[in-house]
Amino acid sequence: MSGDDIGAIVELVVAVAVSYGLAYWVFRATRDRSALVGLYLLFGIPGVLLLVMGAAFAVNGHERWWVAIAVGIGLCLPLIPAFRRFYASWTPMDDRSPVDMAGLCVVLAVAGFFFVYSLLSIEPDNANNDISLVALVVQSAIEIAFAYILVGWMITRNFRQATARLGLVRPNLKLIGIALGMVMVALIVSAIAALATNAFQGDLSNEVTQANQEITSGFQTIPGAILFGLGSGAGEEFLFRGAIQPKFGLLTSSILFALLHTQDQISFVLVGIFALGVMLGLERKYLGTTASFMTHAAFNTLVVLASRG
Repeated sequence: MSGDDIGAIVELVVAVAVSYGLAYWVFRATRDRSALVGLYLLFGIPGVLLLVMGAAFAVNGHERWWVAIAVGIGLCLPLIPAFRRFYASWTPMDDRSPVDMAGLCVVLAVAGFFFVYSLLSIEPDNANNDISLVALVVQSAIEIAFAYILVGWMITRNFRQATARLGLVRPNLKLIGIALGMVMVALIVSAIAALATNAFQGDLSNEVTQANQEITSGFQTIPGAILFGLGSGAGEEFLFRGAIQPKFGLLTSSILFALLHTQDQISFVLVGIFALGVMLGLERKYLGTTASFMTHAAFNTLVVLASRG
């Protein structure tokens, strides 16, 4: 096991511990006014400091000043009751819930960071893009752990209740058939996005293809492709469609899902990923997260196999 793998495992332990502590605090704020005040300070102070830092960077000509501004705005906006009421008017979130307020702070801060970062980046970062099996397992484990923690596992729900809240059910033949059928739709959407990128953004198309190949370079065998599909599919579906979508809506989860694929930059490929997110979100809404997971896992597996040189 390499030093990077050990570091990834340590990252998993720390991330889960910190997120669980934060989740406990957030859920406690639903009945403890002092904890609620602490939440405002927890998100408000860093948010304001980032806004000030971004303004200072802008004055001094720092090219990444918009990153600080975007994250600061993301942290601060949900603390404003009027903004929460506006957001709740078109999403399922409860504008009076401290849990939803804290979740929206994190969602908007992350979305702001990746959106501005992708705008500022000239080209995909191809350095050290390949990931190991351990790194894939750790990343998937972090996403799955986040999903369970976000819905209150071991705080307000037991494991069975948290699993049900995430939309995970035992699949039957009909569910499997529909989920696998949706893979063809996903492949068509992906192919259209790739053709559009190649036609209108030729140079970027080659860079995106190279970046994606480097990411999956360690999973080019059939077993490796299946492991990649299962790992990435489970992590992303449990988190985005299972935990986030029922609280903040299909549009929010799909935008965040697309933005986290920053190696694809602002391109038609990224638009295709957003469309895939919407498709998977509709599956989650009408069939459950088990169906969207199976579609996502099968799609990723086929994409990795198709990219083999």
